[in-house]
Amino acid sequence: MKTIDWLNEREFTLDGVKFYCALDDYSQKTNAARVVILKDRGSLEAYASVFADAPPRSMLEFGIFQGGSPTLFSLWFELDKFVGVDLSMPALAFETFCRSHEVGRRIRSYYGTSQTDQERIEQIVRDEFGDTPLDVVIDDASHQYSLSRRTFEIAFPLLRPGGTYVIEDWGWAHWPNSDVFVGETAMSMLVMEIMMLCASRSDLISELRVFPSFAFIRKSPDATDMSNFSLDRAYAKRGIELVGLNHTNLSGVARLLREHVGNRARQELQRVVQLLRRGN
Repeated sequence: MKTIDWLNEREFTLDGVKFYCALDDYSQKTNAARVVILKDRGSLEAYASVFADAPPRSMLEFGIFQGGSPTLFSLWFELDKFVGVDLSMPALAFETFCRSHEVGRRIRSYYGTSQTDQERIEQIVRDEFGDTPLDVVIDDASHQYSLSRRTFEIAFPLLRPGGTYVIEDWGWAHWPNSDVFVGETAMSMLVMEIMMLCASRSDLISELRVFPSFAFIRKSPDATDMSNFSLDRAYAKRGIELVGLNHTNLSGVARLLREHVGNRARQELQRVVQLLRRGN
């Protein structure tokens, strides 16, 4: 792993390439002077702590925006190959950079591709990695629960045993004064489901490390074939009452609360459960 040279809290250089951390400003664009990355210093320090002892050689990421992650990780970890998938159209300055800089030969980008298009994703991995083990998968795409959950079901099985799956920005529902995705199921629900999967199936997940911004899921070194993987079928459901409004076990919630409320509260609870069921 190479050394990042921090110029200030927003800017750093690596191998002669200047980066600008624009986590709170999506209007910033990559240009000839610097590459924009949607990660802050604390986020990159989390990556460093996880991969310091065993830097990856191959990486697949969903959501590449202005090309900051492909450029940084390819240089920082000296990757053999980075493959990026994004639903949007190309960032032209990033594509120009890849054509002019040596590191671009190690980066492949697939645009107009959904993170839940299983057939396409599996084809991309076959074409780009072949028999090469896939060390890391990063989900930095929609940050929406249902899409990210499906991506995990598709891409986690593609990792080599012992590889790492990363869910970025999982905590948006809990950030102070956050108004992101109001009314939608929190991404933290997916992290909790994966935590229950870790407890239920240590043969699939050996470790889960959670940071304020990112969650790192280590695939078990003993993991075998995971074809047709379904999260719903993979873990014991005790605790499922915690999982998101649109995915909640309402009967379970009602049972838990009935054990701790009086008659008046019970009647109100029954009314609320009925309203929720109609909403579902």
